[in-house]
Amino acid sequence: MASPDVHSSTPSEPDWTDQVTDLVVDLVDQVRDKATGPIIKGARGIVYGTVAAVVVLVLGIVGLALGGRALSLLPWEEWISYTGLGIIFCVLGFGLWSKRYAS
Repeated sequence: MASPDVHSSTPSEPDWTDQVTDLVVDLVDQVRDKATGPIIKGARGIVYGTVAAVVVLVLGIVGLALGGRALSLLPWEEWISYTGLGIIFCVLGFGLWSKRYAS
């Protein structure tokens, strides 16, 4: 009995189905990167910016609290420390308030 002559692909021949699949996958990746790439970058920027703003806010509040505690340890009356901080914050506030109509 003779065996049927079946054409089998050898490893040296490129498989056209793999080539077409790779081409389609590459094309879809390119389209996805061009369509959603800028949106993803913008969303990441918003998220990282929000996290950074929250961290800076928390560190600022903790820094003010620690600064006030450190000033209260100095060898003078505590009201002097509060008056000094009040003057500094008033000067900063007046400076920022005067620039509100700068543009």
